[in-house]
Amino acid sequence: MNEPSLTEPWLSAAGVSRRFRNGRGVGPINLSVGSGEVQALVGPNGCGKTTLLRCLATRSRPQAGSLSWFGDSNRQLARRRLAVVFDSTAHAEELSARQNLAFFGTMRQVPGDLWEPALEEASVAELGDDPLSRLSYGMRRRVLLAEAVLGAPPLLLLDEPTLGLDVSGCQWLVEVLRARARLGLATCIATNDTDFVEQVASRVCFLVDGAAVRDAPPAELLADLGGMREIRLSYRGASPAARMLLVPGVERTVEAEGGLLVLAGPRDGLIPDILAALGDLDAHLIDLTVRDPGLADCFLQLTGRALHV
Repeated sequence: MNEPSLTEPWLSAAGVSRRFRNGRGVGPINLSVGSGEVQALVGPNGCGKTTLLRCLATRSRPQAGSLSWFGDSNRQLARRRLAVVFDSTAHAEELSARQNLAFFGTMRQVPGDLWEPALEEASVAELGDDPLSRLSYGMRRRVLLAEAVLGAPPLLLLDEPTLGLDVSGCQWLVEVLRARARLGLATCIATNDTDFVEQVASRVCFLVDGAAVRDAPPAELLADLGGMREIRLSYRGASPAARMLLVPGVERTVEAEGGLLVLAGPRDGLIPDILAALGDLDAHLIDLTVRDPGLADCFLQLTGRALHV
């Protein structure tokens, strides 16, 4: 099989659509992932991320549109060059981590001398001989991800990759994806973990109700915010949303679980003015936190919806 070109897309979707009877699903979507790119699909639960990823992974067929992998639409050939991880583990639970990794390594013709380093890098080597059924969910996820990246597949598709991972596990995965990008390999991830996305993605596609509302590099998305800040108010009783909208610089408020998100432009005196605007509601204020803008704020500004509620 010929090596993939560095100039043409390694993964391409043109007008891809897959909808269910209730209208949920995804599409039409246009997407292109090239050599060395990490494409992130970002959106709240039910926005169509997993449905799209299943189509990209050849697990589902789109009802409309076309897909190609490395310039070819042959699904069987594509499967030889891609690895995929969905949000549930897929192991022989009675076998150990080493045995599972050896199975996948053999099936993908990865040299045996690479198997043990993969376990060590994922920090599961010490538990490598224990049956997977005895490992925690997070450790099983590490094994699954180690299997997926084993042998550096040209195309890697990950659904909610940080699910179940602790801080060290997330950092390991960040380093893995950055190394893949340096090697010129292609990756597509579906997640609403924007902190993770900001560390690894070269492009971000925001999805709402199965439609793409924006697809751009993270730096471009953040630049559009122009320094917007997010203030979260936790309170008891009546919502202060109406009062917040009277504060100069406040552009939008969104009711979220446990409080109110206030999106405002940068200016001196913003926080004192917010506290003053609360008036008698100040007695019901539990907490106020200020966060620098990120991709979650970009999503909020574009869609009027909060990613994390």
